[in-house]
Amino acid sequence: MLYRGFMPGIHRDLDEAAFMDDCAKAHLFWRIIFPLLKLVTAAVVVLSAVGVFNDFINPLYFLPGARNVTIQLSMYNFYGRYACSWNLLFANVVLISLPPLILFIIFSRQIVSGMVAGTVKG
Repeated sequence: MLYRGFMPGIHRDLDEAAFMDDCAKAHLFWRIIFPLLKLVTAAVVVLSAVGVFNDFINPLYFLPGARNVTIQLSMYNFYGRYACSWNLLFANVVLISLPPLILFIIFSRQIVSGMVAGTVKG
């Protein structure tokens, strides 16, 4: 949806100028269109990475065993039916929260501008 919102903002004149300069379609995309999509691509990559990082169900079912425990699954192990290790659970929550927070702090400008890029018609 982010790409779909941004693509109408790219002027058709760029395509026509590239065709007039005898540019192939593959080169048109990789050398002209794709560099214009950097902000949207950064937003998509960061949002997808956070979704993959926070995945719980897939590792639970597809990576069974103690050797394949992810950070999210280790949090599940600290909470039991009769007892809960709250100190370990909240320490794990802090560890889980740090990578997406650092990623957002580093790329916050690109994320916000990439998400807003396709919203205003020029």
